[in-house]
Amino acid sequence: MNCMHATRLLSQARERRLSWRVRLGLQVHLLMCDACTQFSRQLDLLRQAVRRLTHRVERDEKLNLSSTARDRIAAAVEVQKELLSRVWQNQDQNSTD
Repeated sequence: MNCMHATRLLSQARERRLSWRVRLGLQVHLLMCDACTQFSRQLDLLRQAVRRLTHRVERDEKLNLSSTARDRIAAAVEVQKELLSRVWQNQDQNSTD
């Protein structure tokens, strides 16, 4: 596994569960690669920062969205998640072929 593949998998692992075979390969790579290990830590820090920011925005009354706007955003996010899921499935199939 090269670093480009590992970083893609590290990103995907935050959104979906990877197969045990892929997780094992990723763990082996991380044992040998300090750069990808650091990238994984940075992803964790970014995720934590976004969560904190999200909580602040949700509490800020000046930034409240209408329920219609929230529904539109939620629908758009679901569409993107479905598209990404399809892309990931295709990539998984191609990597096992």
